Amino acid sequence: MNPWWHKKLAAVGLALTSSLIGVAALAIGSRAQSPQKAPRQNSQITTTSSQPIEIAGFSSSQAATEAQLEQKLLAIPDAARAESDLRHLTSAPHVAGTEGSHRVAEWLRDQYRSYGFDAEIATYNVWLPAPREIKLELVKPKHENIDSPEPPVPGDLDTWNKHTAPAYNAYSPSGDVTAPVVYVNYGMADDYRELARLGINVEGKIVIARYGRGYRGIKAVLAEQHHAAGLILFSDPQDDGFAAGDIFPDGPWRPLGGIQRGSILYTQIYPGDPLTPGTPSVAGAKRISATDAASLPRIPTIPISAQDASTILKDLDGRHVPRNWQGSLPFTYHIGAGRVRVHMKIAMDYRQRPLYDVIATLHGSVDDQWVLIGNHHDAWVYGAADPNSGTASLLEASRAIGELVRSGWHPRRTIVICNWDGEEPGLLGSTEWVEQHRTELQSKAVAYINTDVGVSGPNFTASASPSLSNLIRAVARQVRDPDTSETVYDAWTEHSASGRTELSGIARQIPGAHAPGEAPVGALGSGSDYSPFFDFAGIPAIDIAFTGDYGVYHSLYDDFYWMKHFGDPSFGYHVALARVLGIVALRLDGAGVLPFDYSLYSSEISRAADELASRVSQDSSESAALQPVLEAARQLSADASHEAMAVGALDGAPIDPALANHLSLALAEVEQAFLNPNGLIGRPWYKHTIFAPGSYTGYAAETLPGITEAIDRHDLAALRTESDAAVDAMIRAAERLNEVTRMAQPTSEPFPGPPSGRE
Repeated sequence: MNPWWHKKLAAVGLALTSSLIGVAALAIGSRAQSPQKAPRQNSQITTTSSQPIEIAGFSSSQAATEAQLEQKLLAIPDAARAESDLRHLTSAPHVAGTEGSHRVAEWLRDQYRSYGFDAEIATYNVWLPAPREIKLELVKPKHENIDSPEPPVPGDLDTWNKHTAPAYNAYSPSGDVTAPVVYVNYGMADDYRELARLGINVEGKIVIARYGRGYRGIKAVLAEQHHAAGLILFSDPQDDGFAAGDIFPDGPWRPLGGIQRGSILYTQIYPGDPLTPGTPSVAGAKRISATDAASLPRIPTIPISAQDASTILKDLDGRHVPRNWQGSLPFTYHIGAGRVRVHMKIAMDYRQRPLYDVIATLHGSVDDQWVLIGNHHDAWVYGAADPNSGTASLLEASRAIGELVRSGWHPRRTIVICNWDGEEPGLLGSTEWVEQHRTELQSKAVAYINTDVGVSGPNFTASASPSLSNLIRAVARQVRDPDTSETVYDAWTEHSASGRTELSGIARQIPGAHAPGEAPVGALGSGSDYSPFFDFAGIPAIDIAFTGDYGVYHSLYDDFYWMKHFGDPSFGYHVALARVLGIVALRLDGAGVLPFDYSLYSSEISRAADELASRVSQDSSESAALQPVLEAARQLSADASHEAMAVGALDGAPIDPALANHLSLALAEVEQAFLNPNGLIGRPWYKHTIFAPGSYTGYAAETLPGITEAIDRHDLAALRTESDAAVDAMIRAAERLNEVTRMAQPTSEPFPGPPSGRE
């Protein structure tokens, strides 16, 4: 046992021993009087006067008022308005860094102003490429151009627009390469290990990989690390085409001519402007050179359709692929041995380009606490599902909140609506804004709620900081599913239990821990605009969407026609998403004490720590390095239980407003305690010690990421460093929870203010 950390843990645990006895007694007494009530649990709202109304974070009288307010909000979002807004948002291409994106931002700003928000545009200038020339041609065994544009679809007029940009991978470098081709399956780490086992070297070759199983930027960095000369990406019909179902325009899946655009920026190292890591891209910003930017890829990369990929793949020679590498194109796939050669030429125009973030504010009476809700507005082409379904829903939620204000309601906390630019190239607009406002956000923001591909079908999904998981479940119980008589929560639970998953281009987060029969809330990784809030600034975050059969991701065909025919023809799920967003905002806005659940959070940390311990030998140095983590997780769980009892004892009774405000801020700030100022080893922008996207998992989250990856690498020195950082983080979190416990104790004196040192 290491004396230094043991003493720190002991100090945290023993400081409150005597005071917790009184708190526990009070909590037990409270439960004895109300045996049916478990502290800090959400329950179904009812407007029946003979039954009590309980909403976590609200006193009994507040809960009744809140329930009435939520009923008003539920009646406001309108499918016809959502449809009209989506039609406007998808009326023209609006790629980040273009005037089309600027026009969308100005329209959104004006919409929010009409709802009663103070809305402005925040502008950043970032290092952002646009394609000048993209050429791909087969050289051997014959000459053939294979850079076909996506074909237009009869009846879908938007697909006939001649002003759409060619398909490209953002942040590919320019390059002119002719080389043999090797097929590398999904181009993930396991695939390269299989190639090595087969004795195949890709150095100097152009590798062709199918989309799926991970973020395309991971495919690019792995190709680069294996010294490939170039990378071609394609969508195999097995993954999101005819093998999944009918293809567009007869169904929702990707046609053979469809192309998935997308960024290959190494956001797993850091997102945002590659030349200003950790600092905002504002006037006078210090910028590094592109050659020093660790997030910039180094090999040319191009996306193509399955139709064009078949021209390459059908002539590959060499051994046939392992059985699980075979896709759905109508021939046997081979790895390649040099017979097929291609020429790829990419000319990219890199320059500083403007981004336009829309920030709309509705000031509350407690203006030093902010509830933020956001989505991006830039799109690869039209972006009906990604992102504008989320934007249309967010507009309806914002309009509903504005209508409540017009009817006489006033928000308690300040509500900030954000529409980000530059998400598609690499979370640019949100990252630059958070980097600019980090200090203010860390002192005021209580939560950030994100949606992105808001609606692509009927199946609700959510990822969140574990402290907010039960809030999402509770809100889902209050909104009706448009296609059934059930609640969104009921449909969510049934869908999750069925084990069915959607085969789309979106990498949804892995599920977090949840009780049997309970709707799963996933862990936050990366891939959308919650990342700078959560991973960099330590703001509790939520990401929600309705998913479905969505094969046109990042293609020309993700347009209004697709949404109207396949994604959400009635726009009922746009309304459902608006209602969920609106109620989450109202609960976070109006709660006396914000309903953060750190018992659930600490349980998730303990579970992850125990899993890691089971991976290492019990008598190894790795096991010894993990012992402090296991002990810190146990102590955090104990302190979280004490906090839950103390705050739970306040439920149902009026609370001094000053005390409630300080408790809420203190609870929100626990997330920041998990940040390591030095960040993770090798990628210091990612500061969260408990959750981060994996270095080679792409969007998916790793729990205890620094420790997990050190074990994967068998790097004992890194394991000790990351274990120390995680222990320190858990101790800081425990100390903050203990502050909350002390503040929540009953006293006959007026609330004296926050602990020493807190503003």
